[in-house]
Amino acid sequence: MPSWSRFAAISDIHGNLPALDAVLADIAAPGGVTRIVNLGDILSGPLWAAATADRLMALDLPTIAGNHERQLLTQTRARMSASDAHTHDELLPQHRGWLSRLPPTLSLSDEVLCCHGTPTSDLNYFLETVVPGFAGLGLGANGVRAATLAEATARAGAALHGVAHGLILCGHTHVPRVLRLADGVLGPE
Repeated sequence: MPSWSRFAAISDIHGNLPALDAVLADIAAPGGVTRIVNLGDILSGPLWAAATADRLMALDLPTIAGNHERQLLTQTRARMSASDAHTHDELLPQHRGWLSRLPPTLSLSDEVLCCHGTPTSDLNYFLETVVPGFAGLGLGANGVRAATLAEATARAGAALHGVAHGLILCGHTHVPRVLRLADGVLGPE
């Protein structure tokens, strides 16, 4: 996997162009990163949606759609959250065209699979489980706990059958985590 031997994964930018530029500058520092992949939820937020789209479109990174891209393209403005509605109002036809061409998942090689939530859903969490009323420490403070190995393996589903993915990357939760599945596959980060 030479062209993907050292890569960076970015996700859940939510229109925050200054943060994106800071991350891109950090990635560009000496260290051997050869490629960047974008894991979705790119523009929706009360910030710089159109400018963020322009920046990313010019970079032409391998990019997948997240739940917010789907919502921007399929929901009426009246049904959108405030952040999606703000983004909806900023986007130009070329931005919508770009979003409409983004796939929900992407195989970078036989060893790297990208998804936003899980391989089959942009809304479900991969490595977290929603438990109403759960009040654990850290991650669980908002009703979310770390997923068990069995839960994460089940969520990987068909992505693990007959495909030699050594790494599954996802975003969606805004929480960086790593889990090695029972078969040795390294789960989302």
